[in-house]
Amino acid sequence: MPRLILVNPYSGGSHALWEQGLARHLPEVPASEPWTVEVIRLPGRHWKWRMHAAAWTLVQRMVEGGMLTQEVDVFLVTDMLDVAQFRAALPPSHRTVPVALYFHENQLTFPEHPERPPMEWDRHYAFGNLMSALMADAVWFNSAYHRSVFLEAIPEFLKQLPSPRPVQPALRIDQKSGVLPIGLEDDVFVEPDRNRFGSGAPVIAWNHRWEHDKGPRAFLELLRQIKSKGISFRLAMLGQEFEGRPEAFDGIQREFDSEVVHWGYAESRREYLDLLRSSQVALVTAHHDFFGISVLESAALGLDIVAPREVAYPDHFPSPWLCERDDMLTALEQALRSHSGRDWRGCVECYRWKEVAQQWDRALRPLVRALIS
Repeated sequence: MPRLILVNPYSGGSHALWEQGLARHLPEVPASEPWTVEVIRLPGRHWKWRMHAAAWTLVQRMVEGGMLTQEVDVFLVTDMLDVAQFRAALPPSHRTVPVALYFHENQLTFPEHPERPPMEWDRHYAFGNLMSALMADAVWFNSAYHRSVFLEAIPEFLKQLPSPRPVQPALRIDQKSGVLPIGLEDDVFVEPDRNRFGSGAPVIAWNHRWEHDKGPRAFLELLRQIKSKGISFRLAMLGQEFEGRPEAFDGIQREFDSEVVHWGYAESRREYLDLLRSSQVALVTAHHDFFGISVLESAALGLDIVAPREVAYPDHFPSPWLCERDDMLTALEQALRSHSGRDWRGCVECYRWKEVAQQWDRALRPLVRALIS
């Protein structure tokens, strides 16, 4: 049976959900030769240092742990790994093993931080992602949107670099790339139980990272506007908070204290889902999302989605169900006054891990056959 080692230098957030889901469900795909999946990981912190040093560290740990005493059919790594360094660090016997690279995000098109002083962009990490994509045997992105913006950004990025530059890198990556989503666990498809917060006004949920790229300032402004119209709502602030959270969260906490029914990170998966499924509306103001697993989880739990017709969301939902940025207040008002009746859950049924794992199986098998031939 084929043996896959999943190398995850940043096991946190959606990276961790993907790792856990794939390791659990890929071996369950019906096949004459089912997969054996082993995982080597580092905690989800210090992302810049992960991109510099994780490859060497993880290879050392695999060697010390005996993971490389047997044949490996495929290494599956993420965008937080330097593929060239990883391959060079491997024992000679494993340097020809196919390496598949999965982009959860990329540093070529990741947005700048609007609340920090402007600085000259450090192109090193973007170039590292580009070189890793060139060095990998297969390159996969979590959404069609992500794949498109990455490939389209390469020519302009290269203009900023001195010569000699990589020759036709976008074409070379395009030819070996594809789209493979992150799956959703069955626990988000259970029937909603909206009794957690009791009766009262509809609950608006925030279940994203507490960071600038998820649009907290726009979220705050929409809350102000909807309150000024005299429309009642309550507020469940979920998601993970990091050091130096954006100032907008202080404004939300201060100005909407009487509306808040929950504030802070849920310490368990079960607690998170109980809180989210007790909400009615997912207000999404992100101006950056390569995939949007928190939005898909909201949809699977039956919440009404108020989201812009931008970034990855049109990959998941019918375009007419989404809205222009300028129309989000109207869409939010409609969602709070009455449920839209749209089948948001039906849109994301295709992302159940049972279905997604089969896509991963079909993508990985040719790499094993290539190794054999």
